[in-house]
Amino acid sequence: MNTVRVVFVGGLTSYRALFNWISPWIFIPHTLGYPIFEILFFAYLGRFAGVQSDRFFLVGNAFLAIAVTGMFGMGHATAGERRSQTLATLLASPANRFAVFLGRALPSIVTGCFVAATSFAVCAAILGVHVPASAFGGLALATVAAAFACTALGLCIGALGLRGRNVSVFADVITACMLVVSGANVPLHRLPGWVQTISSGIPLTHGIEAARAIANGSSIAGSADLLAKEAAVGAVYLVIGLIMLRLFEYEGRRTASLETF
Repeated sequence: MNTVRVVFVGGLTSYRALFNWISPWIFIPHTLGYPIFEILFFAYLGRFAGVQSDRFFLVGNAFLAIAVTGMFGMGHATAGERRSQTLATLLASPANRFAVFLGRALPSIVTGCFVAATSFAVCAAILGVHVPASAFGGLALATVAAAFACTALGLCIGALGLRGRNVSVFADVITACMLVVSGANVPLHRLPGWVQTISSGIPLTHGIEAARAIANGSSIAGSADLLAKEAAVGAVYLVIGLIMLRLFEYEGRRTASLETF
């Protein structure tokens, strides 16, 4: 029962603390405005250049919204404890470490799914893209898998915040690279071989590919392999993130620098 309380109550409290200084009327357009205009920008750019379809850019950039919320949300939820001078207290608590950080991950996953679904629906209506209702279940599975993978990568970024000054630098660079490397705006087969190798090991790549296949009429079973790969990528980053947190916590305790910038 205590573990469940740590996961849900602790995670919700930490998530609320991320936005305790702004009004929801600022949070909502900030969170939804960016992905909506990004989708429209690339879709109309694609129309002008005569490459790919609106659906191609709609799916790819809707999933990029997951990366922003997952990596920034999870990164700041972890590194923010250090900036707020509450990290030592958190780590001194007897609470299970996995439960503590799982609680911080769940709100980021939910937010990522919400932002992706909302921006997808709004832009589909604006662009006139029709997606059959039979595809909604598969798209939801792909969204959850991608949100999990991006949040797991955000845990790794947050762990870097235990030693670095600002996790936003890491998140900004990775998110910018994903515009191309994940296949969101450039078909994977047009990328160099070594870039495709990198793409296969990062979040979103397999999720976007699965979502596009499902939106074009493929069944969930037909895309199960891609969905499993996306979840596997997330599991790997989750393990890496937990290991990084443990190592950086140990190093911070050893050098008495947990809250030293």
